[in-house]
Amino acid sequence: MTVFNHDGLPATSLLAAWLDRPMPASAHDDGALLDTGRAEATTGELPPPGVEAVIDALCAAEPDPEDVSQGLTVFAWERSATTGDLTCLLDEVDELWDVLEASVGAPLPRATARHRVVDAWVDAVAAERGSPGLDPLSGLHTAGYLYGRVNELDRLSGVEPSALVLIVVRWDPADGPWLRIARILQAASALRSRVRPAATLSQVGTTMALALVPDDAQARVERISLTKAVENGELSTANVRVDVFAVPDSRVRLPELVTRLYGGANVDHAIRPPRYRHSGRGSLD
Repeated sequence: MTVFNHDGLPATSLLAAWLDRPMPASAHDDGALLDTGRAEATTGELPPPGVEAVIDALCAAEPDPEDVSQGLTVFAWERSATTGDLTCLLDEVDELWDVLEASVGAPLPRATARHRVVDAWVDAVAAERGSPGLDPLSGLHTAGYLYGRVNELDRLSGVEPSALVLIVVRWDPADGPWLRIARILQAASALRSRVRPAATLSQVGTTMALALVPDDAQARVERISLTKAVENGELSTANVRVDVFAVPDSRVRLPELVTRLYGGANVDHAIRPPRYRHSGRGSLD
């Protein structure tokens, strides 16, 4: 059985396991079929569990797309334990799908299969680190966690939508990796020290961090405090901007707002004085 060799670690490829799978018996054998429930090589050696799950699903008499998707999930989780290279996994999927599309047909569109592997691999890596909602470098929450946090706050407050704002810190990209890391850590440190402990802090890419807080007077004070804080240290030459943006009442527009801000778009962030809106006072826990 042929194998992929990644960083010195041999791993049975999806294509190799598919080509080496047990095949149906010929017609002169009274139509008897070999057991296709396991992807066993001619050598009698079984492929790794992740590969086997995909081949098992594909070898069904009528492959179920849900079963194939689940097999790809297992494949990504198993392989994430031995490789940090997602590209290697996607290459395997592409090679197998090339053969499936040219022969028996693929039960899942290629794009769907690739997305399933990517999503599962990211989940597996996050779970292994023990903090699925945290950015591994800054230690701040991910944007996905932030979006979920907004919905949770709406539910807890009983006011839909509750009045929330984003204190957004943006800076220019750095030329080298070490300066880029330094700026991310400096911004995270400034947010932790200058924004209330109950805030939800989030890292977005390598040039933006933000804090989710109630729409109150304290948010404006925190903005001023942050502006003073980033005038020193690694961010002093990074053209830092600190702004306050209202979280859209239509929560589905929040990811669009964050994306536009990260891309440097000029976004209208005029906010009415807090007294005209629900104060949102109370812990964000």
